[in-house]
Amino acid sequence: MKQNKKRMAMLGAAFAAMMLAAGCGKAEIGYVDPSRVEKEAPAIMSIDAEMKTKIDELQKQATDEMQAKQAQGAPMEELQQMQQQAMGKMQQTGSIYDQQKTIKLQTAVGEIARTKKLDAVVFNLEEQKLVHLGGTDITDDVIKALQ
Repeated sequence: MKQNKKRMAMLGAAFAAMMLAAGCGKAEIGYVDPSRVEKEAPAIMSIDAEMKTKIDELQKQATDEMQAKQAQGAPMEELQQMQQQAMGKMQQTGSIYDQQKTIKLQTAVGEIARTKKLDAVVFNLEEQKLVHLGGTDITDDVIKALQ
């Protein structure tokens, strides 16, 4: 029984020593300002412009259809349902374009992180900074990658 406890204590100590040794390395952290990327990266800006155009088209189409139904004397419930469907379609369209932007951004960040041998990359918003000192700012590199 005492030997079991000794073995467990030794295994625990060895495990703790391994964990400490593994954690003693220096981690390289990069950070990106996503608001700057959204304002300055041409690939992201073109997706935003395309999204705006598509949503404007959907909104105009929905408005035209609702006006036509209203002229025909459609009940208010039907008009409200049409409006809700149009809003859902616009939200779905916006979500699809947002997903495209996210994929492009993540791909660029991942490639730069591998190139610069960064262990982690965080989004560092101006109003909610995660990295105050140190770290590597890769925002300019991401903007260049999204030309």
